[in-house]
Amino acid sequence: MKKSNYPPHLVSIVLPCYNPVDGWCQTLVNCITELNERLSFCKVQYIIANDGSTRLDKVKVGMLTSISNVIFLDNPVNEGKGSAIRKGTMRADGDIIIYTDIDFPFGTDPIVEIVNIFSENPDCWFVYGNRSSDYFKKLPLKRQLVSKGLHVLNRVLLSGHITDTQAGIKGLRREVLPEVQQTKTNTFVFEIELIRKLIRKKIDIKSVNVSANASIIFSDFSLKVLIREAVSLGRIFMTGRAWNDLL
Repeated sequence: MKKSNYPPHLVSIVLPCYNPVDGWCQTLVNCITELNERLSFCKVQYIIANDGSTRLDKVKVGMLTSISNVIFLDNPVNEGKGSAIRKGTMRADGDIIIYTDIDFPFGTDPIVEIVNIFSENPDCWFVYGNRSSDYFKKLPLKRQLVSKGLHVLNRVLLSGHITDTQAGIKGLRREVLPEVQQTKTNTFVFEIELIRKLIRKKIDIKSVNVSANASIIFSDFSLKVLIREAVSLGRIFMTGRAWNDLL
């Protein structure tokens, strides 16, 4: 792979969006202001990838898009987080592309740290968030059980390389973008598929430790969502086995 420029000239931040909680717009404005100051050595682009939200205020969306370098992508049909991230990253122009949840659950510190990791490590191509133990203690019981189950599956699917795939923040160099676009999974677990692809290509991956903001509100998973994620995981697992049989 051809290396990007250091430090990056442009950082794109992709923000998948589906029916965000009240106050999301002001949170986003505050984080944009903060990041523009902290990353003043480069230009920052913000891409809101709406995934079929049914309660977005058009006035607030118009206010956001009036801010320099803010782009709003409106997908009228809810397809899933994986789909929203693929569409958002496809529109990204940055040398470095970072995606995180629209409520910035980990604040702006990890974003600045990810940019610094890429600047200081020219051979690193992908950075993932690694959640603290305190984060999992704050989760609803059902989500704690799901997270523990995913940790076990990650050890199987990813050969123990990475155990935390579901933290809502990742960063990649533009050169890795084709791997993102080639994923097929639309749901939350699409990142397991993506990271498997990167591990197979022996791409250098690093992590950044993240902790949840005190103000974050954790939603719980419905049975419908759990079934959908389980089906997606099954497809990833079966595809991986078929791929391994060809080696």
